[in-house]
Amino acid sequence: MNDDNAKKIGGYSIIAIMVTFIGATTVLFIPYNTASIARQDAWMAPLLVFPSSIYVIGVVCWLGSLFPDKGFIEYLPLIVGKWLGKLLGLSYVLFFTYFGATTVRETLAFLYGVGIFRHTPGLAAGLLLMLATTYAIASGIESMSRSFWYLWLITVVFFALAVFMALPMVKISGLLPIGEAGIKNTLKSSLLAHAFWGEIFWLVILFPYIRSKREAFMGGLAATILLSIFVSLTIVLCITIMGVETTARAYFSVFSLSDYLESAGIKAVLATIWIMTFWGKITLSQFSITIGLSQLCGFKDHRALILPVAMMLLIFSHVFYPNNTDLFSSVKNTFTSMGLLFEYILPTALLIVAILKQKLGILNNPAASDQVQQGSPNC
Repeated sequence: MNDDNAKKIGGYSIIAIMVTFIGATTVLFIPYNTASIARQDAWMAPLLVFPSSIYVIGVVCWLGSLFPDKGFIEYLPLIVGKWLGKLLGLSYVLFFTYFGATTVRETLAFLYGVGIFRHTPGLAAGLLLMLATTYAIASGIESMSRSFWYLWLITVVFFALAVFMALPMVKISGLLPIGEAGIKNTLKSSLLAHAFWGEIFWLVILFPYIRSKREAFMGGLAATILLSIFVSLTIVLCITIMGVETTARAYFSVFSLSDYLESAGIKAVLATIWIMTFWGKITLSQFSITIGLSQLCGFKDHRALILPVAMMLLIFSHVFYPNNTDLFSSVKNTFTSMGLLFEYILPTALLIVAILKQKLGILNNPAASDQVQQGSPNC
């Protein structure tokens, strides 16, 4: 990780990567989940999870600044010891694998759920998708970040167009009375949203490639702000145009919403954009697994693992989820608990241990030793 030429990601690229990575699935799964619990108050859930996502960014930046020349899996043994660090690193690689396989299956569910494919075998569609993500990872981190940037621009333009077209049909009365769901149901509806916004944790994988700690923090902060606005606005549009009941029943509410628009081609355009955003999410997921395995095994080059990881994700996506019912149940239940553990609890524990070791002067990292005299790292 000492190659400075690899650290080419700036703050604007971080915004594009994180908004694409988190937003690809968040905008599909959050509206119907929150609306089924909080009813017309569902739009509050993205705003409630905003502070916790800022907390995750702070933890990631602090950990990364303690070990600026090492990847996440590499510095785990320096914090908790060799064997426990290796075990924890393996746990995170398995979590990344579960997450990546789930994302691949979500992509296939989306392709068939909105009617893009009807007779094409899922395995064939998945294979084409994995070939595209594998090529992106083999091209390098800089090429990946540039692709995310162009994808981000396209997504913003067409989403703004869709919102503009939907505004004349909005009935604000659909949001009334505000607060009727109660604090308990509103907070309950935000549990899954916490797991989705916690995906900002993937900054920890990109951290060694980012130009500066400040750009990492500011890029992550801007991404979470945009995501909160983006998803809240989507929920408001769904509820005020389709109604609470329809929103709570539709797995892909944003595409059900496009049926209400006058333009016949907007649904095809949105579907195409979402295929590209899913490509971005799978690419970063596959990259995380590849880098994580490489660091866990002590490999100097991760390229040999790119194709095997791609095949593993494709196979696991079908093994883990034989049907869409299992997929949606896992996203709602399993992912929520695993997300809270791996994105919030464990990073917090790691940071506490690292700070204590730093204060005691026993943190086994030269960069950390230099920062003992400078005080706490500033993200």
